[in-house]
Amino acid sequence: MKIKPLVNNFIKPEYKRDLSGGLDIYFQTDVILNPNQVNQIPLGFASEVPEGHIALLLPRSSAGIKGIGLRNTVGVIDADYRGEWLAYITLDPICDKPITFKRGERALQALIVPFSRVAIELTDTLSETGRGDTGFGGTGK
Repeated sequence: MKIKPLVNNFIKPEYKRDLSGGLDIYFQTDVILNPNQVNQIPLGFASEVPEGHIALLLPRSSAGIKGIGLRNTVGVIDADYRGEWLAYITLDPICDKPITFKRGERALQALIVPFSRVAIELTDTLSETGRGDTGFGGTGK
């Protein structure tokens, strides 16, 4: 994947381990995440996601444990987007104090995922399944 740095002394995303699926994203500046607001954080780069793929921007599990989430729950970066990656970070309501990250620390990761485009067909009927229309928690019943 091509990455275009937009800041000086850019710290490029990387896979920390051989079997890591998430590409760790580094903060390019010191960041203060304030409670009870959406914190817009520029990530310091633009990219060229490979054709036929999307990038999913997610909190790292260590950040999620601290109460850090994304405003849109997951960021989707399409292959034709060339602007700066941004994260809209919120803190869980139990977080009543700001959380600080230093430049070079990580709270986010990206998954580069292939996708399929499907033809949309309008219909009045759908095939039957064992689950049917059972929604949330339906696979545990």
